[in-house]
Amino acid sequence: MESQAYRELELGELVPNAWNPKEGRCEGPDFEEMVQSVREKGVLEPILARPIEEDPPLFEIVAGERRFRALERVASENGGPEGWKIPAMVRKLTDDEAFEITMIENLQRKDLTELQEAESFKVYLDRKGMDCLPELAERTGINPRYIRRRVAVLDLPKKTLKAWDKGELSFGHLEQLIRLKDKKKILEYTQNIVEWRGAMTVKELKEKVDNKAPKLKWAKFDTEKAGCTSCAQNSEVQKKLFGSLAEISEVRCLNPGCFKKNQNNWLLKNWKKTGYRKQYGTNGFRFKENVSYDEYRDFFFFKPGEQCKDCPEFITLINLDGTVREGQACIGNKDCFNKLQNKAAKRGNGRKGSEAGSQDRPRPAWHGEYFREKFYKEQIPMKFEELAPENEKTARFILMSLLQSNGRLLHGWFGIKHGVEEAREIAEDEPERLQWWVMDEGEVARIVLNMTMPEVTADLKEAALMVILHDFGPDGRQAVANHIGIDLGKEWRLNKEYLGKKTIKELLALGGEELDIFNQKEAQTYLYEVLNKKRGNFKSCKKDELIRIFLESGADLTGRVPKEILG
Repeated sequence: MESQAYRELELGELVPNAWNPKEGRCEGPDFEEMVQSVREKGVLEPILARPIEEDPPLFEIVAGERRFRALERVASENGGPEGWKIPAMVRKLTDDEAFEITMIENLQRKDLTELQEAESFKVYLDRKGMDCLPELAERTGINPRYIRRRVAVLDLPKKTLKAWDKGELSFGHLEQLIRLKDKKKILEYTQNIVEWRGAMTVKELKEKVDNKAPKLKWAKFDTEKAGCTSCAQNSEVQKKLFGSLAEISEVRCLNPGCFKKNQNNWLLKNWKKTGYRKQYGTNGFRFKENVSYDEYRDFFFFKPGEQCKDCPEFITLINLDGTVREGQACIGNKDCFNKLQNKAAKRGNGRKGSEAGSQDRPRPAWHGEYFREKFYKEQIPMKFEELAPENEKTARFILMSLLQSNGRLLHGWFGIKHGVEEAREIAEDEPERLQWWVMDEGEVARIVLNMTMPEVTADLKEAALMVILHDFGPDGRQAVANHIGIDLGKEWRLNKEYLGKKTIKELLALGGEELDIFNQKEAQTYLYEVLNKKRGNFKSCKKDELIRIFLESGADLTGRVPKEILG
């Protein structure tokens, strides 16, 4: 690389390079400020260019394309580019040298969006190779894991990345979505988060994705032979590569389709040797998620017939984790099943062509249940009418109803609190399964009916709170908050987590025009005396410095709530 020389180059002698991202580079408030500065003062800092042709002379911009574009705009407002010149340092550079300088300069731009940053990382690594990741990290001062994680999310659908760029999704959402392999599911989640204005938090999305990622310990097949232990879709492998991208409590397979295929193949091959076959006598299986409720019949009220023993459609329904959903089920001809059921019912009634023998045999169990339930449905509403709202029985019934209607939300909490052994075992062995565990309704009723009234009141209050926080949408929660006297405009405070999700541009707008924090004496003093910046020059601050001004300067934040928070 030869020494460089200062020159003033005509605009027509310059061409941009192909490595800079095109979208968003020369638009927005920051670029407009640059154009205004060029109008008033000209281009003060030379661009960097390299010669690419001698006759006629042509130079490629290596660094400073935005300054070139700003001057080009000013020139177009004043008769066109002819005769306009820009200061430049001209240096002979190879393609690799020019690429390096362009990419590093681009990554140091303060107005770079998260998506542009990720795309710049990818361009660099696509050209130089992943082996150059440590070098890129060292030159930019950015952690290698950060770079890997940003590049990884670029495999998501364009619609998802666009929502991220608009601020409708956080990077945390993307980290969870990248774990899914189903593009339709990714787009479905993207749409839900965008439409509900972020109502699905990163934590909630993580829980949903976790539930779709099977644990490796569920595998019936040999995970080592299947290559699971070193697979890139193993959550442990992902964690080593990307850090928090795959932080899951237990080792999971992030490619459920592959896991299911291996599980299916092993069960097909070994079914006759499994405990399922020995216990239920069935001839095969289906995964429950593949069979809808109207596609199978169970043998709850009668035993399978002789003809079922060799029927390939006499199967066991199992979950992906290996647990049994229906031990014995029929997925075959409905007429065959109905004949078998009718035959069993006749045997139960003792009908042998005359009524005489019927008195020697009990009625089917469903008769008593049917008429008992019919009576309850008629009588319970009538009795409820007689109960006063403040009656203890009313409170108990409301608690039971709340628990039953929100079982998957409340049963785990309720079971642990009241010493249900199964709930405690699940909490110790597989805590994430607790959110899907549902208690027997009779057990729920027995516990509630034996509680003291203070216990009922306390549980009712706590259960209602859980429903409000988990099941209500933003509008419902806001209505509740208003009703109980929460004043968002007075009580909400700017905090590190909120500010940390903003760009420098957004922080400057927040502290300036929107909330008028930077005009406070405390903020001005902190900028000058603690951060050693020029008075009033908040634009010279890095992101962490701006956050410190908000939170550490002593500026009054009372009642200064962003419009987006107020809704």
